[in-house]
Order: sequence, then structure tokens, then C-alpha cells
Amino acid sequence: MGTLRDLQYALQEKIEELRQRDALIDELELELDQKDELIQRLQNELDKYRSIIKPATQHVHKRSVLQEHQRSKRQAISAEPAAFDIQELSHVTLPFYSKSAQSKDLIKGAILDNDFMKNLELSQIQEIVDCMYPVEYGKDSCIIKEGDVGSLVYVMEDGKVEVTKEGMKLCTMGPGKVFGELAILYNCTRTATVKTLTNVKLWAIDRQCFQTIMMRTGLIKHSEYMEFLKSVPTFQGLPEETVSKLADVLEETHYENGEYIIRQGARGDTFFIISKGKEDWPSEEPAYLRVLGKGEWFGEKALQGRSAAVGLGFDSGGLYTGRVPQAQGAVGWAQRSRSPQAQGRSRSPL
Repeated sequence: MGTLRDLQYALQEKIEELRQRDALIDELELELDQKDELIQRLQNELDKYRSIIKPATQHVHKRSVLQEHQRSKRQAISAEPAAFDIQELSHVTLPFYSKSAQSKDLIKGAILDNDFMKNLELSQIQEIVDCMYPVEYGKDSCIIKEGDVGSLVYVMEDGKVEVTKEGMKLCTMGPGKVFGELAILYNCTRTATVKTLTNVKLWAIDRQCFQTIMMRTGLIKHSEYMEFLKSVPTFQGLPEETVSKLADVLEETHYENGEYIIRQGARGDTFFIISKGKEDWPSEEPAYLRVLGKGEWFGEKALQGRSAAVGLGFDSGGLYTGRVPQAQGAVGWAQRSRSPQAQGRSRSPL
């Protein structure tokens, strides 16, 4: 049995251990409070961006049937209304500003690195690059002020800027970055302030030019898809609305010679229409079922599993692809509307 001194010593050790645990708990509680504060701040920021994007999305969905018919799905990135038709837009002359190959590559890279603009069509990005004009600011200049109505989007080529929101520093940016895009894409006020830390050189494009590019390329691409679909025997005689729905979900995809497009048994949600080149349709290598050419399609049974493999056997080809969940209603309509002769020409086991 221990002495009184031993018991007192053990008690002191336990008290010290409890004190250390209490201190650790206090530290963890403080860290938890800080993280809760950070989560709340980020949630507030997220709510602000949602308040910007949600009305724009609702505005897009409330467009008239005519505007919906005319646009392509890529155009949905913009909340601006489509006020022109393709004939009017084809006569609009856009300004062109010469720039070095290095500057063009920098602008293109900045757009492809931007979350809001990276999904634009390459043709749209190229026109944006061509239409951007040079802008320069000195040190300590205000390029964008929070709350102002914005009409320009910028790509930085040289220099450094600071981004603040409600007086709090968010970040600094250097060459190869896009800023000011939200006000252009969603027709809202500036969401942050941008000031120069050094002399800067920028490339800029205004809203009107940007919107013209978005609408014109979207309408032209949709018109091209419509003409192509109408040239396919399978879709000839279909109602205009059905062809338009198919055109809305098409994407152009390119494959090199010898590359496999789909493999037997693989899960798929895409059907394909050949726009250029020829596709071998093998059963088991080296035996082939048939060769498909321009205007023929395959993959319409994607939801039931692949029943054959398709590889490119001759020229490198281009395909128009459509996602089955989006297009199956229109495709079903197309299949019901085909003549027996057309079914015989175009039917595939895929």
C-alpha cells in the first residue's frame, strides 16, 4: 500500500493529465469553430454565385419555342436573348485585331483553362481570339469595380492584378488568366474588384461582339447539322421539329484511321452518324459484317449493350454523335417514321 506522499503524487499526475486533455479539447474546439466559420463563409460565397447563375438559367428555359428551335446547345452558356436570325447575323462584320502567334496561344489557353468558358466550341474560341483588342493599365489602376455593370471580359498577357470582394483580398492573378467573364456570360453586375499591382497588358472583348459570336456560330452549326440530317435517307421526310431536336443533341467527333469507335459488349449511351469516311463493321477479326459510309448510322441500341464492334478501316472519318438519354425520344420518332426501304438500308445490330 502506497504512502500518503505517493497518493498525492499520483493525484497530481492525474490532475496534470486532465489539464492537458482540457487544453487539447479547447484547441480542437477552437479549430472546429474556425472551420465552421470557413464553411459558413464559403457557403455564403456559393449562395451568391448561385443567385447569379440560377436566374440566368431560368431565363434560358423561358425562351420562346422559335428561339429554342434556332439555338444550339452550346449557346446555352449565355443568358443573353437571341435577338437575330442566321440571315441577319451572317451579314454582321466583326472587328479583327492582329496579334502574334504567342498572344493567340496565350488567349486560347486562358479560355480553355477557365471553368465558365472551356466548353465553348473551338470555332467560337478562335473568333473570340481574333476579335480581342489590346488594353493597357498603369500600376494601382482599377480595371473592374464590384457592383458596376460589366461590358468587357479580359485576358491578361503581362503584369499582375489583385482581386478583392467586399474589401477582402481573394487572390492575385498573372498572365494567362481570364477575368470579368461572369458579367458577360450572365448579364450581371461585377462580382469583385480587380486592381493592378503592376503595369499590365490585357486583351479584351465587349459583350456585343461576344454575344454575336455565340449566337452566330451556334445558329450556323445548328443549320449545318439540320442540312446534314436532312441529307440522311433515314431522316428524310421527318417533321422539321424532330430533325431540330436531333440537331440539338449532336456533337462532332473525329477518329483516326484504324481507331475503334465502339467495342462489342461495352456499355454505351451514344449513337453515331457518319459524316465523312468509312467504318468497318467486324464480327470477329478478320471477318467483317459490312462497311458503313456517309449518312449511315449505328449505335442506336446502345442501352441494350453493344452487339458488334466498329472500327475505322479506310479513311480517317468524322462522326456526329448523340447521347441516347437525350435523343432517344427523337430517335424513336425517327424509327417509327422510316419507310421499310429506309429501315433495310440503315438498320444495324448496335
